[in-house]
Amino acid sequence: MSLAEKELARTLSVDLKHALVWVARALDYVGVDDIHHNHRVAYIAYECSKVLGWDAKKSEFCFMAGLIHDCGVSETAEHQHLTSELLPPSVEKHCVQGYHALQNCKLLSQFSNIILHHHTLWRELECVPLTPYEKDVAALIFLADRVDIMRVSAIQGQHEDLVTLYADEITDKLIANRGSVFRPDLVDAMLKLVSKDGFWFSMEPEHIERIPQSFTHLDWLMDGLSLDSILQLGTFIAGIVDAKSPFTYQHSIKVAELAEYVGEKLGLPKPELSMLYVAGLVHDIGKLRTPDHILHKEGKLTPEEYTRIKRHTIDTSIALQMVFPHSQIGLWASNHHERLNGKGYPFNKKAGELDMPSRILAVVDVFQALSQDRPYRGRLDADQIHEIMVEMVNEGQLDPLVYDCLHSHMQECYQLSTDIH
Repeated sequence: MSLAEKELARTLSVDLKHALVWVARALDYVGVDDIHHNHRVAYIAYECSKVLGWDAKKSEFCFMAGLIHDCGVSETAEHQHLTSELLPPSVEKHCVQGYHALQNCKLLSQFSNIILHHHTLWRELECVPLTPYEKDVAALIFLADRVDIMRVSAIQGQHEDLVTLYADEITDKLIANRGSVFRPDLVDAMLKLVSKDGFWFSMEPEHIERIPQSFTHLDWLMDGLSLDSILQLGTFIAGIVDAKSPFTYQHSIKVAELAEYVGEKLGLPKPELSMLYVAGLVHDIGKLRTPDHILHKEGKLTPEEYTRIKRHTIDTSIALQMVFPHSQIGLWASNHHERLNGKGYPFNKKAGELDMPSRILAVVDVFQALSQDRPYRGRLDADQIHEIMVEMVNEGQLDPLVYDCLHSHMQECYQLSTDIH
């Protein structure tokens, strides 16, 4: 087995449990300052399902559904809207987006109907043509989601442990909406939890991420992921990241395709090309934590705003450590803004610290961004891009061999970068 094949084998040594926790980490970035909402919803739903006496298999499924319930949310403003009040208007958009994202990911499609209806009021959910199982889980995820919003509303910037002082207030809200907004038996079970200090104090992300490690009743969670499964998850995440801004539509998938294309022309072995493609798909996960107004800004960024942008590479690295702990994928993805002359970020790495896959990602990321519309300019043509990138190569920022390869296939790369799927 070659080194590249061994590296690919290590990449695939992860199961779906770990991968879904990774997905939740990425989704939680959208909250920017109010993170771990998906984690808490998973925990709340799981604990309530146990009080309800549901079997372990169903409880474990509820936890996983909670982890990814907001996969249709990628914009900070939308997250803020959904957490602004108990029953905010116009919640359908993210439910529908999440449904379609899950439908397009065969690995996770069993969650799609539940996520489509995780904001459907109980009195309306009764009439929806779902299976009884799906209705149970959708109703519980809705209740868990809103209990976390009650928690956020109660503490309003205070230390999170002080939510216990508002248990009576949360209880009153639950009772007031019992039988109309929320299913009665679920509310009755939840009331037994909200009165316990330990229920609230246990909402630590580290604790929540340990919960699924003991899950054994969902066979499909235990299976090691195939390359196809990892590509599905990577594409799923890429779609969420690229939906954050109309100016980054399909950026991640295009970077992945370009990286694989250039890497193949440069003679990288097939296993390494597969990992490079995945790295391209997920290289911008950290941007989910970048506030919308910075990504959409039309003018020059302030030093403060640029600092917020630069952080996304570290957030990408942290998010990828869970699902690819023994792989170079996270390293390559987090290196895409490093420059050979040491003037990149986040670690100011120099040429000797940047391997070929990292150099390829850096080149194709710049190329793809220049070929897309941006808030401050329109799409550049191939000649304009060449003029900019040659200067970057001459300044010692980008690898000349990689760029020469791309330039030799400029027509194909430009078409690949600008074609819409």
